[in-house]
Amino acid sequence: MLYLFLSILCSVLLGFIFKLFVKYKVDIFQAIVFNYFICFCCGWLHLGSFPVHTNSFNSPWMPYAMLLGLVFVSGFNTSALTVKYFGVTISQIMQRMSILLTVPFAVLVYRESSGGAKILGFVLAMLAIVLVNWPKPKEQDKIQEAGHRLNLFWIPFATWILAGVIEMVFLKVKYENLTNLEDPSFIISVFGTAGFLGLLVAIWGYANKRMEFAWKNIFGGFVLGVPNYGSMLFMLWALNGGLEGSFVFPMVNISIIVSTTIGAVLLFQEKLSKMNWVGIALSIASIILISLP
Repeated sequence: MLYLFLSILCSVLLGFIFKLFVKYKVDIFQAIVFNYFICFCCGWLHLGSFPVHTNSFNSPWMPYAMLLGLVFVSGFNTSALTVKYFGVTISQIMQRMSILLTVPFAVLVYRESSGGAKILGFVLAMLAIVLVNWPKPKEQDKIQEAGHRLNLFWIPFATWILAGVIEMVFLKVKYENLTNLEDPSFIISVFGTAGFLGLLVAIWGYANKRMEFAWKNIFGGFVLGVPNYGSMLFMLWALNGGLEGSFVFPMVNISIIVSTTIGAVLLFQEKLSKMNWVGIALSIASIILISLP
């Protein structure tokens, strides 16, 4: 449970950092790309030696690490497009709704527990995700405007699918014993692959003058990288410690939403609607139910 708490804490920090990126006009894509290299360096320091060797490419987990690296970059881009066309609300909902894929996958494929309390908690969690992120009037207008363009609906759908794929691959690596999750080499390789692919996209953006280099983006990546590495590493350790994925992923997603929302009220003076507060209450109820044995 300690590792789960630490993963949630790091993830909540990421949410606040992204809010500061918006405030200080940091290019989020460039910060994300550099963040992957910082994560790689964190893993290098943690491991005590260079994490990638020739033998690494023969490891059974390497194809999954490379797949996740691609999904990380692709998922970020679809998430950014979802924000652009549908607003932050829909992006948050689609990312956190990954549990709609992950939990059934864990229960049906890997025979994780599925008691009545967990099922009810899972249903409340999905409802809470929607209500906590219930759009404000301006965002509702944006969603309605995008709704008239049917060709855009693949974007939030892709965001949801890619978020679910990340969690399902983690479960596959765990249950099929493709690697010892105590060894950070797997997650380091994921970040290394994501960083390399993201850098290629960034170079293309610089060459076409669609991006402008700024040192604040590099600094943003540095600030983001340390808690990002911690969030992923501690989540893997929580899974490796015997916690079920059908427990870990709903707990992480709901806890992040509740903590970030309440923190936004306290630190950024954001206003919440009655729907949002109902969502927070349901979130707490879902956490209690999912935690029951």
